[in-house]
Amino acid sequence: MWAELKRRRVVRVVVLYAIAGWIVIEVTSTVSPNLNLPDWTVKLVTILVALGFVIAIMLAWAFDIGPGGVHRTASIDDAGADPRQDHAASAEGVAAKDKVGQSPAKIDQRKSIAILPFVNMSGDVENEYFSDGISEEILNLMVKLPQLRVASRTSSFMFKGKEVSIPTIAEELGVDTVLEGSVRKAGDRVRITAQLIDVTTDSHLWSETYDREMKDVFAIQDDIAQSITDALKMALSPKERRAIQNVATSDAGAYDFYLRGRSYMYTMTRRDYEYAIRMFQQAIDLDAMYALAYAGIADAYSHLFRYADGSRKNAEKARQASEKAIALDPDSSEARASRGLAMFINEEYAEAEQEFEKAIDLNPNLFEAYYYFGLANSSQGEFEKAAAMYLKAMEVNPADYQAPIFLAQAYASLGRRHEEMKARLASLDLIQRHLEMNPHDTRALYVGANQLCNVGEHEKGLELAQRALGQDEKEPVVLYNVACFYAMQGDKDRSLELLTRAVEQGWGDRAWLETDSDLDSLRADPRFTALLEGIH
Repeated sequence: MWAELKRRRVVRVVVLYAIAGWIVIEVTSTVSPNLNLPDWTVKLVTILVALGFVIAIMLAWAFDIGPGGVHRTASIDDAGADPRQDHAASAEGVAAKDKVGQSPAKIDQRKSIAILPFVNMSGDVENEYFSDGISEEILNLMVKLPQLRVASRTSSFMFKGKEVSIPTIAEELGVDTVLEGSVRKAGDRVRITAQLIDVTTDSHLWSETYDREMKDVFAIQDDIAQSITDALKMALSPKERRAIQNVATSDAGAYDFYLRGRSYMYTMTRRDYEYAIRMFQQAIDLDAMYALAYAGIADAYSHLFRYADGSRKNAEKARQASEKAIALDPDSSEARASRGLAMFINEEYAEAEQEFEKAIDLNPNLFEAYYYFGLANSSQGEFEKAAAMYLKAMEVNPADYQAPIFLAQAYASLGRRHEEMKARLASLDLIQRHLEMNPHDTRALYVGANQLCNVGEHEKGLELAQRALGQDEKEPVVLYNVACFYAMQGDKDRSLELLTRAVEQGWGDRAWLETDSDLDSLRADPRFTALLEGIH
């Protein structure tokens, strides 16, 4: 409703009418004594202004004034066919009211928490991976509790290094409590401070400082997780109490390498995926039974295959590592999701589906399981199933801007134009908020460019696409996505040039190329067919 009021310019009319009406009443009350008008004149004018207010709102809703004069305002269904009309205002309304971007607090009555990235107090920027990793591990423990809604890593880490008040963060993420803390690591000693804040009362529910040896870091994380549930007065079953205990490894050195590996998994570049693999391997060298380290290797090889080096050896290594992770810990939802992703890139979709379903059964709050399940469905052209998975991913992680993008693509492939536009507008709102906090995030730049192009904002989209290309012009995933932008623009030559460069640099996900609706304008071009045939 708010989006419609803004689109139909009712809000503007209300403001202008209120100002004009006030001026009329003030002028009348000032001049009526001088003109010897009856005492009831001001009262009459006030009543007429009030009646006119209702009429003005009705007219503003139904009609608009444009270059061609007065015309009836199009309905929202018709407006969806012309996305260039005030997409920013519509995105705000969609994000606030529609399921695509609805505030989690409005649709979920569970207790909620955001776990902010712990501040690195070590005086050494190299230890940033450790402070980030500690907070992320606590987040991963808490997300296993079905009665607690936990803001995702994407959401919480958006505020890393930013001077934003706790109430503002809580309102942005739609949570009632916030955990913040700091980490100081020196040699084999670690000092961790944590505090849980109730945003409603602006009071501390719990706080603690731990000064221990590195080998005790697992006990610290377990204690923090248990203290959070106690402070929130959550009754846990024995199974849930076991779920929030960190038992992945008992080797502090292996854990340290694992956190280093995880820190490289978010930039989506070939070099960092290769670094991550080396770190995970060193963790395994110290603890050969470390299932999550094998899952990390599987994920790194899967992403390397999809985004940077589409060689079959990478797909096979992802398969092998994921198989080992499952053998070591068949009840790990993370390992199951990694196995599903590995099967997906190997185009063994039936087994991938089984693994994703097992991951969801083990942890219904695991975003990656729904997200990659959706991608696997999209790659097979099963867009109805894909849309359902993306919607579930968005329920788990409302602040993630990627799932709405792929949801929009699924709707585009299904010809559901109105739903497609709502998803694109919602994703644009999330991307804009993300870029305000992280203006140099290459992925947010190129996916933002594509969404802007899809809603008719070509010049703004071109600006973001050029910025993304300027930052990482040798990364296949960047080349691919900017190629999508030019394909939607109608510039086939530029698009095919960038696609060719992407394939030459290592892009190898042929199944995605075959189903990506952003590239529909190229499908009849023999150069595109030849490009597909060149990918093995």
